Amino acid sequence: HDREVRGGRLRERFDAIVLPDQAPASLLNGHAAGSMPEEYTGGLGTEGVAALRAFVEAGGTLVALDSAAGFAIDQLGLPVRNALTGVEQTVFFCPGSILATRADAVHPLAHGLPETTPVWFEGSPAFEVDQGSVVLRYEAEDPLLSGWLLGGERLRGKAALAEVPLGKGRVVLFGFRPQYRAQSRVTYAALLNALYLSAAEP
Repeated sequence: HDREVRGGRLRERFDAIVLPDQAPASLLNGHAAGSMPEEYTGGLGTEGVAALRAFVEAGGTLVALDSAAGFAIDQLGLPVRNALTGVEQTVFFCPGSILATRADAVHPLAHGLPETTPVWFEGSPAFEVDQGSVVLRYEAEDPLLSGWLLGGERLRGKAALAEVPLGKGRVVLFGFRPQYRAQSRVTYAALLNALYLSAAEP
């Protein structure tokens, strides 16, 4: 619960924390007071952000799925940008399609993924990474495998999955939902890798 995150000392209890696909403002602020029962109002807030930062810097793994990646990037000041921010839908639009990415076969997060890995993209981010590792990257001029895509060339060279170090820990940014409707069986591997590796010892 939000209040547990705000309470801090997260590294004492967790190896990994997963932020679900949720708008950054919603994660930060939650539902307004008075809009529903009190226990369901409010968000992580500045206290929660500070607690998550302390968790990662102490060696924890923060996993952010799809739109939640924007929360992690902005609130933790990560050296990553969403290349699609501010792009009009008349220029780029992908309402729900399967796109091709290329996996970095030597990266631990890519273990078990095929060289060409399909991902479910639905109004998702695409990352420009200044520091960190790109695990899945859009390489094709037209990455569309199934569905509908406008302006696919804007994705070329951008990251779909990245790992960014922060202190002793790391933030894993998914630019898609690896568990979408329990149907994305291929990309489940990357999510499980992120969780398993959070507890791995050298």
